Amino acid sequence: MLRSWLIVVAIAALFLIWGFFVFFSVGDKGPPEWDFGVVEDIPGQSPYATEYAEPTPQHVSD
Repeated sequence: MLRSWLIVVAIAALFLIWGFFVFFSVGDKGPPEWDFGVVEDIPGQSPYATEYAEPTPQHVSD
């Protein structure tokens, strides 16, 4: 019983150690240096927002 608990605690400790390692090794690099400017996020302004072809009729019985 004690051995199985030690295995569970060891696995949890390994996850915590790995998480702290990744957290401290990556760090905070701050804001990015690139700037794309203003990107329009209005769906109607996209050239792909309108469909010029008629939709294909579906084969559904009345």
